[in-house]
Amino acid sequence: MFCFCKASAQYYPASMQQQWMQKAEECKPMIKKSVHHPVQEVFIVEDSNAFQGYKAVKNGNLDDLYSKSFKEKKSIVVDFGEHLVGRVTFKIKDIGPMQDAILRFKVMFGEVPSDLVLPIEPFTGSLSRGWLQDFICDVGYDGTFTFGRRITARYMKIEVIGSSIYSDFCFDHITFEATTSAGESKAQLASTTPAIFKDIARISENTLKNCMQGVFEDGPKRDQRLWMGDLYLQSLANTASFQEYNLTKRCLYLLAGLANAQNGLLNSNLVEYPEPHAQNTFFVDYALSYVFTLSDYLNATGDKETANDLWVVAKRQIEAILSEAVDKNYLYSNTSYQFGGMLASIVFFDWAPVPLDTHAAIQGCLPYAMDRCYDIARKLGKTEEVKTYPSTAKRLRSAGRKAYWDSHNKLVVSGKDKQLSYTCTSWAIIGGLIDAQESRQAIRNIMTAKHVITPGTPYANHFFVEAMLQCGMDAEARKYVEDYWGGMVRLGADTFWEYYVPDNHMFSSYNGYTLLNSYCHAWSCTPIYFIVNYPKIFQE
Repeated sequence: MFCFCKASAQYYPASMQQQWMQKAEECKPMIKKSVHHPVQEVFIVEDSNAFQGYKAVKNGNLDDLYSKSFKEKKSIVVDFGEHLVGRVTFKIKDIGPMQDAILRFKVMFGEVPSDLVLPIEPFTGSLSRGWLQDFICDVGYDGTFTFGRRITARYMKIEVIGSSIYSDFCFDHITFEATTSAGESKAQLASTTPAIFKDIARISENTLKNCMQGVFEDGPKRDQRLWMGDLYLQSLANTASFQEYNLTKRCLYLLAGLANAQNGLLNSNLVEYPEPHAQNTFFVDYALSYVFTLSDYLNATGDKETANDLWVVAKRQIEAILSEAVDKNYLYSNTSYQFGGMLASIVFFDWAPVPLDTHAAIQGCLPYAMDRCYDIARKLGKTEEVKTYPSTAKRLRSAGRKAYWDSHNKLVVSGKDKQLSYTCTSWAIIGGLIDAQESRQAIRNIMTAKHVITPGTPYANHFFVEAMLQCGMDAEARKYVEDYWGGMVRLGADTFWEYYVPDNHMFSSYNGYTLLNSYCHAWSCTPIYFIVNYPKIFQE
């Protein structure tokens, strides 16, 4: 239906992508380090009111760890007092006859108390067993052991499982050298800000800070990658807090430099080390989020040079989706998700507790992305290149309204089964498929409807709050943030989690294997964006 230039043998010239990679390298941040030690010994105990049924309780005297026989104690759980990311080293010292054999320890790290007690085996997870942070450590005569991989944790459990009968020892020190590329936060909240929102803001910043390494990682424990969807939300939170704009710029250039050179499409995620490299997958909504991120970056910094460099990349994502996924009726209809020979393509939006139909969501997301792209063009003097976007976006909205707005019941429906979900409601509102009054009706109705699919992630919940704010439901947005992210605060979170389903704390999309869940995850960090940018709603 749309006539755009098809990808040539090399959509982006190799020299152009090399320049983008070089510019990304020039923005590489300095990693800041800080040294931390355990602050207390704890027991992990069962508590039906605690998150996942377990909590940490202060126990014993931590000084004993450094002076009394560990052979007699045999095991300990130490608490570093906060969630940290970095390198861990421990050293033992003799308190009797000299060490005359290799010492062997079993060590586990946990982001939350349940990480240390839920059974690992049988392993049934759908991701690599290697993500779990359990180790067998052999300590030689020098008495020092440094873990060979980066650790993400608050708690550390140590058990001695091999020692000589002729010697004894205690610990000399346990050191956690934490890393981040974040500096000091620029966010300043009013003195009238309620305590719960101060806590939510602080924990939002902690979450973002620990995900700010050489790139904006999605989770420092797992996956340790730059994902485009997380990047968009991180960039919003970063603008409201640390304002490390070079890190956003680096991520935008890396994604462009590692885009599929043949078709111009962006890969959904990339890994920074040993050299930046991307996974050959295309997430349709994530590709559109690149447009949002570039737009927000331009608005925050005024950096037209970067926006001009990456304009061709942002525009290409929209062109590809329009030409390969939108039918003659202006509906997104590429249900096979085939884009230019990419290894795998999906429309994501959320890991919901049950399969989510995303037709209405992508129908709203696409015209919204076109609006954002047109705004970039306006700032760069390139509107002639996208002069059809306003009229096309209008047709997409009209088609989406006709297909997905149930005017009788005042609900957004999606797919052939007319599925009801928070996520499709969110994007129908953000994308302008329905007007403000209808949006308010849709939100109130979806929250009381039966057989509705609620979000599984803070990622999807962010957009539900955004939809509320867009249609003037200020009080409802305030309460939702307080209930949802505040719910994690009340359960003891010191960083916000990858998944939080209030009535199912054991939810995991990894074949139900909760130990693979990340408890410091980038897509949960955005309350700081809401709290800073809507002070009358959240700071009074």
